[in-house]
Amino acid sequence: MLKTKQLLELRVILFLFFVFALILNSNAQKISARLLDIENKESIPFATIQFSKNNAVMSNEEGDFEFEKPEKSKANDSIEIFCLGFETKRIASHGAIPKTIYLKTKVFKIAPVVLSNNKMSAIEIIDLVKKKLVRNYLSNYTKTQVFIRETHKQHFKKFDFDLNKSTIENINQNLFDTIINKVPNNFTSVMESYGDAYLYDTSEGKIQLKKLMIIRSKHQKASLKGLQDDFMRTLEENIKPDSYLIIKTGILRLDKTESIDSMLVKNKKGSKEDKRRTQVHRNGILNNQIKNLFLTDNTPVDFLSNSRRYNFDKIGYVEIDDALAYVIEFTPRGSSKYKGILYIHTEDFAILKSEIQGAKKVFDKHMNIFGIKANDLTYKNTVLFKKENDDKYHIKYMKTESTQEAGINRPFKMIEKNRHVRGRNKQNEVSLQMTISIYSQNKKEIVFNHPQSILKATYKDFKPNIDFEIGRFNSYNKQFWSGYNILTPEKAIQELKIED
Repeated sequence: MLKTKQLLELRVILFLFFVFALILNSNAQKISARLLDIENKESIPFATIQFSKNNAVMSNEEGDFEFEKPEKSKANDSIEIFCLGFETKRIASHGAIPKTIYLKTKVFKIAPVVLSNNKMSAIEIIDLVKKKLVRNYLSNYTKTQVFIRETHKQHFKKFDFDLNKSTIENINQNLFDTIINKVPNNFTSVMESYGDAYLYDTSEGKIQLKKLMIIRSKHQKASLKGLQDDFMRTLEENIKPDSYLIIKTGILRLDKTESIDSMLVKNKKGSKEDKRRTQVHRNGILNNQIKNLFLTDNTPVDFLSNSRRYNFDKIGYVEIDDALAYVIEFTPRGSSKYKGILYIHTEDFAILKSEIQGAKKVFDKHMNIFGIKANDLTYKNTVLFKKENDDKYHIKYMKTESTQEAGINRPFKMIEKNRHVRGRNKQNEVSLQMTISIYSQNKKEIVFNHPQSILKATYKDFKPNIDFEIGRFNSYNKQFWSGYNILTPEKAIQELKIED
């Protein structure tokens, strides 16, 4: 047994440990605040809040930001806030951080007298931007931390399967009605992920996910999977395993010949396959966003690569981090698709920020023929760049908002054939009229942090694994991101609660 002196020593140690834990906990407190324009009290989005050399966060569209205050800070340490068009603000980090922080604007309608090249025309400035693209922007192998938030809303205006013919008793109108009734008319989902991205210019990037949060109704997930499962179960019960299906719409054949057995195996793959698909999906979002940048000749966002098809107008100047930037507005000529505003550094002619949107009522008309429709209705894109230690401009933040419509009103025919049955190959046939009309809204935000150069071999040899955490919720869970400095969600996402 422990002696009285030993018990006393143990209690003292436990007490000191408890006090030490409280101190550590208090030092790693969560700081949250909102940035406002001091003149009009409007929120300030996309500002960078730097609280140490390698740690920074960004304010969201409502001007809100959060970060975990560093455990150790010196008396002369400060938090710096940078935003295009506003004076840089510094706040002592060891004191109390105000809940509302005001910034002063620095926007000029005419050039300050210190600007020597203020007589340059807008098109001359754009020509210099193009000339210096290679010098200014990322052109090496890079590893960077990446946070992606995707918000998706979908509304089924119409969703009908009208059966015309079926030689399979259990595949009938009642089955299709039952399946359709399981699908809700409206979907809302939010997906957030954090990981490392391996990049090279605008080539294909690779993501290694660390954490991923999905906010989606359990009913929504179950209904989509249930629709597929119900139909596949009916096929399994009523069609020979070694049969194959031919799917046609009108005279068009849509499918690859595949056995029922093979289709069932694919349908029953487990969580590992789900994780692989998730990783591929996040990779696809990153790559699509990067490939739509204005940095390459073959980008669809062509206001630089086809600058003669656009009008450019110099409309003012703004200050950013003790430097000046031109404000250039561009509009399309003829059939060009985009319009927007560019903020261009007056000394090195790098684009610091771009705000781009579709210039037409229906932004991009893909298809509307033979009962099939798929169109992008609206498009908005914002990109911010930051010069890093390698003297190159790296992507800091990207946001894309778009709305789409899709629809189909076509006859479909599914034919079962079997080469191993004597007599006719054709075994069964199901034909129906499919009518689907969907309206969707998508918003994608990507934040890049701590870029560092890597070797070509590191980029080439990297292969992502599926060893990452997934959290599934039907409302926003702040605790899931404890210990991570992410882009603060907007109020609508924080208050989102999807009822089952």
